[in-house]
Amino acid sequence: MPGLPLHTEPNEDKTEGQRGLPFLRGFRRKRRYIDLTKDTQFSDAWVLLAVLLLGFGLIVSNRFFTTAGILLLTLAGIGWLWSLLSLYGLHYRRHFAEVRAFQGEEIRLTLEVQNQKFLPLTWMTVQDIFPVELPIRETIVSLNAATNQGEFRTFWMPNAFQRLSRHFTIDCTARGFHKYGPAQVETGDGFGFFNRAARFLDEQFLIVYPRIYSVAEMQLPAKNPFGSLRAHGHLHEDPMRTVGVRAWDSGDSPRRIHWKATARHQELLSRVYEPSKEQQIQLFLNVATLERHWFGTIPELQERAISVAASLAAVAAEQRLPVGLIANGTLPGSDQPLRLLPGRNPEQLTRILELLAAVTPFASDPIEHLLLKEAPRLGWGATVVVVSAIAHEALLVTLLELAEAGRPVVLVTLAEKPPTQFLKGVTVYHLPHLIDDLILPQLMDGQAYSVEEVEKEIENARFQRPRQ
Repeated sequence: MPGLPLHTEPNEDKTEGQRGLPFLRGFRRKRRYIDLTKDTQFSDAWVLLAVLLLGFGLIVSNRFFTTAGILLLTLAGIGWLWSLLSLYGLHYRRHFAEVRAFQGEEIRLTLEVQNQKFLPLTWMTVQDIFPVELPIRETIVSLNAATNQGEFRTFWMPNAFQRLSRHFTIDCTARGFHKYGPAQVETGDGFGFFNRAARFLDEQFLIVYPRIYSVAEMQLPAKNPFGSLRAHGHLHEDPMRTVGVRAWDSGDSPRRIHWKATARHQELLSRVYEPSKEQQIQLFLNVATLERHWFGTIPELQERAISVAASLAAVAAEQRLPVGLIANGTLPGSDQPLRLLPGRNPEQLTRILELLAAVTPFASDPIEHLLLKEAPRLGWGATVVVVSAIAHEALLVTLLELAEAGRPVVLVTLAEKPPTQFLKGVTVYHLPHLIDDLILPQLMDGQAYSVEEVEKEIENARFQRPRQ
């Protein structure tokens, strides 16, 4: 088995072999190794050595060899029993001060080891799975290239019936659902003869929400940022509130039929809904940062678009407007787009933030296809708010079609030059100031640039295909 050779000078070994006796040359040329994959170096050879010493001591009536054999066997037995009982009553836990946080905040993490038995442990190592995206201030999370997972190692020495704890600070620098665990625990006897390993399958998740911008940071109007209902438009009916019945008309949907009233009056009757002027907000998030989403993505630009969508959801919830989210991104392990219709649930904003925290960067469909598929399913009073890092032609044509059909449409884009002159009937918010810092620091590498050169580099770099 490969390992660390104790003798690493082959020339010196060869010289010594030539100088010694011929029958010792082969023995001296053999290198001895230490197995680095094992924390203990105990093997069956130790037991064989103890038996030989004991037998030799009994044969020649030598107390030294007899005592050495008995002592070695005794230590091996005690060590084996110690190692066998080392995992009993042993507990390892993680405690988060909060399991939800916003990007840029910090979370207090406590690791706890408890040894609930009389037998102390002179050594114990814990290898826990930590996300590499969230750094720990007090130490470093190493990346395992084989598993592509972060590993966090700690060393403990719990005494009998002792509880040890250590505190760490996690910097929530990356959005997402971050998994902690499972953990691999290894311990053994105090002599270092034997070791035991166990796997704690407990897994925990730390949810990091996207950054939330204020209305002032996004430079949106404080009053009616999603536009107002048209004064000349008809009132929208609320299908959740029935105020009466009327005779059925051939143009009525079968969903309007009031079956109980129809059976009672022996006449086909339709429901009459209460008219409502309540505005509903349906957010559409485009996770693609390039016109052809299969070309790749620009992660920094995508994160800003996700933060803008989260901020708009927070603004709608603050104004007590029903808000929902539809995105062409997917959840981990799924191939379906995110879909949450507007609602007044008190936990609606939390659900939206959790969906945005978990959304993957890969687009399942072009945003224009998703709009054409989902818009007919929305209530007539729902305002379609599209958040996109780019404003390509196919998206603009789709928005114009929705606006011409009478839908209230709002476009919030991070694109450099959105063609607002062609979007009649569409409210456009242009937010290029939110991504200026993504380009300029990459250009300022200590050289002098003119204003024209910087502007040209920004124009070329913002929407170019990402490097492979």
